[in-house]
Amino acid sequence: MTHLLTVLALIAGYAVFVLIWPDMACGKCSGWGHKARRRRSKACGRCKGTGRQSRPGARVVHKGAAMAIRYIREKREGGR
Repeated sequence: MTHLLTVLALIAGYAVFVLIWPDMACGKCSGWGHKARRRRSKACGRCKGTGRQSRPGARVVHKGAAMAIRYIREKREGGR
């Protein structure tokens, strides 16, 4: 039982972490937005030149938070 609670606590902690910091540096270009080349540099194919990438699960957590906020707002407006 304690293992289950530990796993649930870790998942909740990661969800909060991803909610606060959804982006991370691109692993392919190390956040530079391009790979170093001798003559010219092209934009990174993974991050498309931004140098940032979404963390795993960030989109799911943000969609869930948006749905929860929308539900709460509809409940408040519907009760008046």
